Amino acid sequence: MKRIWAAGIGLILALWSGFAYAAIIGPTDDWRPLRQGARALGISDAMVQRILSAGVEMSCPGTVYRNGGALNGWFLGADTTSFYTNAHGVIDTGSDRRSNFIEPLDKCTVHSYRDLVSRGAGAASYAIDVPQDRTRLALATFQPQGDAPSRDRARLRLSRLIAGARALAVPNLGSVGLAVGQEVILVSVQPPSMREPEIEACHIRSIRLSGGPGQLYSDCDNGFGNSAGLYFVRDPGNPGMLVPVALHEGCYERLGNYKDWSLTDNTAMGILLRGSFFSFPRGAS
Repeated sequence: MKRIWAAGIGLILALWSGFAYAAIIGPTDDWRPLRQGARALGISDAMVQRILSAGVEMSCPGTVYRNGGALNGWFLGADTTSFYTNAHGVIDTGSDRRSNFIEPLDKCTVHSYRDLVSRGAGAASYAIDVPQDRTRLALATFQPQGDAPSRDRARLRLSRLIAGARALAVPNLGSVGLAVGQEVILVSVQPPSMREPEIEACHIRSIRLSGGPGQLYSDCDNGFGNSAGLYFVRDPGNPGMLVPVALHEGCYERLGNYKDWSLTDNTAMGILLRGSFFSFPRGAS
């Protein structure tokens, strides 16, 4: 799933304003298949295996309001019963131009990265555990198209465990030392088929630490389906390994493809994995 968000004052681009189907920032499209790209970037096979064990793809038909779509999700911390993704993965603008749950939510399917790589279209499907009262879903916002991008977060519980799933440890970002100009690596399933994980290296262009968990702005390329991809930086103690730092939320693009990065006109944005990122309303499932 993909959204454009509107420019605000200074470093915050606060509200949704429409759709962005693609944004190739810079002169080239740098996405590569995960294994091939990781090898070229000097990322170890062990790290590739960790990514395959932690990543999922979720697709929802959205036949009620014609607002279906697909995006990524990740097991983070120590929990593999639930995964983290964008709130607009379960609430999106439909044919009535209103934000509605992507019903029927019980028809959403989840596939592990590992199964997608080994079995392709034959990958095992898993369902999300959907409460009858949809407001009990663990969402940071129930209006992701009209709220601050940093609130576009969800924690969705699976109806059954995925065999072999393994959550990625989340570092203390203060010890990682993120900086403008630093390399950042984005991983997502490849749109539009959403059947193959892919990877690209890009750069941090701006960081905003205030306002909830904070935001990371980059010159990473975007395509429909890259929502909730995961940003990594290299482990300072082992450059062949990566540590997760942010969840991709969307892009703001009004220049067209192959244009230079601009904070107000052409940028990708991720939600930092810090502080309130992992906080949801009390009583949420």
